[in-house]
Amino acid sequence: MTTSRILCGAVLLLAAGGPAAAQYRSDAPPADLPPGRPSAASAPTALDRVSAPGGAAPDPYGTLTGQAPGLPAGAYPSPYFTDGPGCCGPLGRHGRVGYEIFAFTGPAFIFGDGPFADLRVGWATGGGGRSLFFNPAHDAAYVAEIGLSYAYNGGPQNRFLNIFVRQPPTQDPFTGQQVASPDALTTVAIRGLHRTNFNFALGRDWWANGPGSVGLAEGWNLRCGVLVGGRWGTAHVDLIPQDDPRNGYARRQNVTHGVFGAVHVGAEVPLGSTVLFGGLRGEYGYDWNNLIPPFQGNINGYQLQLTAGLRF
Repeated sequence: MTTSRILCGAVLLLAAGGPAAAQYRSDAPPADLPPGRPSAASAPTALDRVSAPGGAAPDPYGTLTGQAPGLPAGAYPSPYFTDGPGCCGPLGRHGRVGYEIFAFTGPAFIFGDGPFADLRVGWATGGGGRSLFFNPAHDAAYVAEIGLSYAYNGGPQNRFLNIFVRQPPTQDPFTGQQVASPDALTTVAIRGLHRTNFNFALGRDWWANGPGSVGLAEGWNLRCGVLVGGRWGTAHVDLIPQDDPRNGYARRQNVTHGVFGAVHVGAEVPLGSTVLFGGLRGEYGYDWNNLIPPFQGNINGYQLQLTAGLRF
């Protein structure tokens, strides 16, 4: 019995004294550290900077938002890596990069020579997206734009052209098979012209009342700019035969491509994390097509567009 008590006491003494003996003594010299133990970091951590040791005023806002010295203009440190600079900028030549979507609609005018010169005033609609590469002051930006558009112009139906029109096939009376008919010279009038295009352009925008970038814009602002670009798509013309205007119909379709230039002006206002904008845009373009040979079918056109969109 006495031997068992002595053994149990020895086990308790070892269990209680072992962890205490293994603890690190703060007054011990560095040589007493176990081999392989890393030394204390010499650089201050995020917690050190926030708590500001030594009696200095803490600056948690500056630590988390990046208002720290040594970064280029327009740059800010990563919010996820506060132990180092973690620079997440600058972008767009020391300015931010913005994005926006837009839509437009408005009248479309055609003028010049050729069979399409007498078409009535039509209507155009479309939309697209832009990337804006701001300068450091964020009151000007280079613009890259892509989009889709559709335009329709009705014909006067009182100007007739003599062109070869494809005829419907006929049925062979002996075999019953469909036989292609040769094209016939027909007098037709233009009922309407349809154009669908993919548009691309580069330009420059300016803001009159301070920054236009999301997060920096304050209150109403005035925006103006210029664009130069091109387009590629498809066009078709609806034709009405003179001898059968009620029931006759012919269609010619072909690829079209062109160039255009535009100027625009508008107003915008910030709405939280976006900027709402709207205004007017005037666009002049020249399109090449070959819809009704042998007549020259190139088009001079002008559009007045009402635009609206969001920047984010």
